[in-house]
Amino acid sequence: MANYLGSDHPEDAVQEMYLKLCEINEVEGSLNRFEYHGQVNTMYIFKILQSKVIDAFRQKKREVYDEQQFNPVEPIQECEYAFEDLMSCVKSTIDEMGDYDQMLLELYFVYGFSMREIESRTGIPLHSIFNRLQVSKNIIKQKTKDKYYEYCEQKISTEEVARLGGCSRDSNEGDWD
Repeated sequence: MANYLGSDHPEDAVQEMYLKLCEINEVEGSLNRFEYHGQVNTMYIFKILQSKVIDAFRQKKREVYDEQQFNPVEPIQECEYAFEDLMSCVKSTIDEMGDYDQMLLELYFVYGFSMREIESRTGIPLHSIFNRLQVSKNIIKQKTKDKYYEYCEQKISTEEVARLGGCSRDSNEGDWD
């Protein structure tokens, strides 16, 4: 099966599949999940093996990318740090809000409930939900505005470095004339 899936190293993929089955056995205490009417569920085994082959392919693809000449590590890391800083600011702003606002934000943004679903589940009037979400979003925007602009600047500079093939505008000032 691993050869059929196009694995470069089918033995490794099969070994990874067995390790996954051992992990399932440890967690669940049995391997009943891959039995179907007293026979081995080959589709379940095939799916585990397929995911292991795909994981190996993705890992190989990452390694090839890292070995390439173009690798703007510093700007990408700076952009990631700016994003983490922005998300940290958003989280601390939400933590400062009341429980009511936090609950509405979580139901709306995390769980993806519509305002009407929130109304039917909580009994809170629709206009109240709408108003509190608007106020909460405006508070978040105001308190995180500076961090958002910093993140946007880092993102733009990272995209520019990527577009130029790893060279920044400052390192090639003569080329821009």
